[in-house]
Amino acid sequence: MNKLFSVLSVSILLLASTIFFITCQKEYSFEGGVGTAVYTLVGEGGECTGNILNGAYYAGTPMGASNTVQLEVNVITIGTYSLSTNEQDGIFFAASGNFTDTGMQAITLIGNGTPSSDGVFMFSTPAASECFFTVTVDVATEIAGSFDLAGAPGDCEGAVVKGNYTAGRSGDLNTVELKVNVTALGPYSITTDTVDEIYFSTSGTFTDTGEQVITLVETGTPALPGNFIFAPKASGSGCTFEVSVFNAEPLAIYVLESGFGTPNPCIYAVAGNYTVNNTLTGSNTVTMHVFVQYAGNFTVSTEKIDGMMFSYTGTFAFTGAQTITLTGTGIPLTPGTFTFAPHIIGPHPLGGETCAFDITVN
Repeated sequence: MNKLFSVLSVSILLLASTIFFITCQKEYSFEGGVGTAVYTLVGEGGECTGNILNGAYYAGTPMGASNTVQLEVNVITIGTYSLSTNEQDGIFFAASGNFTDTGMQAITLIGNGTPSSDGVFMFSTPAASECFFTVTVDVATEIAGSFDLAGAPGDCEGAVVKGNYTAGRSGDLNTVELKVNVTALGPYSITTDTVDEIYFSTSGTFTDTGEQVITLVETGTPALPGNFIFAPKASGSGCTFEVSVFNAEPLAIYVLESGFGTPNPCIYAVAGNYTVNNTLTGSNTVTMHVFVQYAGNFTVSTEKIDGMMFSYTGTFAFTGAQTITLTGTGIPLTPGTFTFAPHIIGPHPLGGETCAFDITVN
């Protein structure tokens, strides 16, 4: 009786121990962390299937938490994993963790490093389960600076034109200084329109906000003498400045003769017909009286008004009272009477550099 009880007791104890061991082992396996996981990457041997690339990639910009790639894996045996791609262009992708279940899953690798150049780069996983994906690295972008031109939208406030502007000659040091108010830092570029075959431009980077002076440099060779208006454009604003292009020497010294009034009327005579939308020809002229003190090259020109302007370039061969004839160009835009102010282009030490005449457009 005692022997039978002892045998039964031992058997029951062994059975209980076995059940306890099996139960504990099952619970432990579902927690994961039992050694290294066994898995394969979907797309093994070619392009990683279902790879999803996130984030922006710019040369010179370090990787961050948003730079990731998601890959699909098939987990055969649960456990820990650590996965890292090869390094390309100074960056790589890596992830580590613990698979707690088998079957198809997604893992996210995080980008590390800083791209050294732009281009398309191929990344691959370890040879034991290799697949690949590509990353496009773009050229680094900069946020453009923002600024307003002083005086906009009228005359450029405080514009300083420097250099010598002579028809037919290029200037090495011809510049114009403009005042600007910088509202945002960053690179900038500004160019005027092209007038008389020249333009002004500059570029750089604003490192401070507030009022500053920028210098635009002339490009090209002036074709004709005259007073010309240039219009630089900025981010949201524009203004204008005037450049006088002179004749080549010798320069004449003379005055425009005028009467009394406001403005002083030229002593002049108008010829030709002026009608809306009809192009002016050589018959559209204005003859004016001048007095020449020193002979030489000269130009007299008006500004453009209602689509028209009048000018003449020539040489005074002798001194004293004489007449010049300005020829009209352009197309009249609207009917009415318009007042033009011809100017001496160049030095005018005697005064009398401008007067006025009227043109009536039908």
